[in-house]
Amino acid sequence: MRGQQIELPVTVRSEVGKTASRRLRKEGKIPAVVYGRAAEPLALAVDEATFRRAVPDNALYSSLITLQIEGGTQSKHKDATVMIKEVQRDLIERRLMSIDFRRTSLSESIQTPVLVIRVGESPGVKIGGILEHLTHEVIVECLPSDVPNRIEADVSALEIGNSLRVRDLPVSPGVRIVTAEDDVVIVISPPAVIEEAAPVEEEEGVVVEETAEPEVLTERQPEQQKDNE
Repeated sequence: MRGQQIELPVTVRSEVGKTASRRLRKEGKIPAVVYGRAAEPLALAVDEATFRRAVPDNALYSSLITLQIEGGTQSKHKDATVMIKEVQRDLIERRLMSIDFRRTSLSESIQTPVLVIRVGESPGVKIGGILEHLTHEVIVECLPSDVPNRIEADVSALEIGNSLRVRDLPVSPGVRIVTAEDDVVIVISPPAVIEEAAPVEEEEGVVVEETAEPEVLTERQPEQQKDNE
């Protein structure tokens, strides 16, 4: 499935730095920057609610975006075709803290990460096997317009002991997976078996000797002397 092509309105910001960024976030906006292709970096502001509606969280790095740049000198700041290079989040509040956009040429191949999504039901899991999803994304190389927003890993034929490797993942023509082809994506492991110790049974005819109680030693009294000794 190809990545989405999205139009995203942004505005040029004249103030930069931590104080200006904090002010933007309080207004519900995300500080951003766009760079690349021999152009000077440009500081931007993105409405957070608009961004979340436009760009799916599972396709952050595979979506092709047209930035509709407002503000500044329009002759200088033209709309830009970009992809997201990096997103920073607040780990506690899960807010988006900043976004780096990279200018992209539609005629040049790029390398970018793409999510690997599990689909289907494994017959091995149905009889007790344990599914382990080890590789959650791979790096692909292709034209920006051909970047898939996800790659599906079909587990419907995996029995216990079977695995799915990178070389088994389906991709569209023109898309090449750069990640090592022998890397394991999904494996169906045998169920864990906990062996309990068997209870000890008494055998017939076996006599268990009782342990004698220890002898209590007391102080020996001296014998009385006989009279008229």
